[in-house]
Amino acid sequence: MIVQILLIVAACGLMWAGLVNRNAHAGKAWKKIALFLLAFFMIIAVMFPSLVTDLAHLLGVGRGADLLLYALVVAFFFYVLNSYLAQQDQRTALYRLARQVALNEARARRERGC
Repeated sequence: MIVQILLIVAACGLMWAGLVNRNAHAGKAWKKIALFLLAFFMIIAVMFPSLVTDLAHLLGVGRGADLLLYALVVAFFFYVLNSYLAQQDQRTALYRLARQVALNEARARRERGC
């Protein structure tokens, strides 16, 4: 019972941190919706663990814990891919900015006659 309460509080904290952080306005809406759904399903799974086992059997997985592990692996790879793509976007933006700064400095030198 105490573990269930702690897990539900953790799910609510996760949802609050994702929705009310200082960069919340900059986040994408689908990520916020996914975070809300994750917290919601986490609370349902904690409150009714037999539902997870029933869903696992429905999907052809032996145990509910195995289904949760598989879902965790998929979520982890999604997170890694999402982080990698965001890092690539940041790197591309930095390269473009560095090129623009270099071009601006070259134009300024040429105008000064250096």
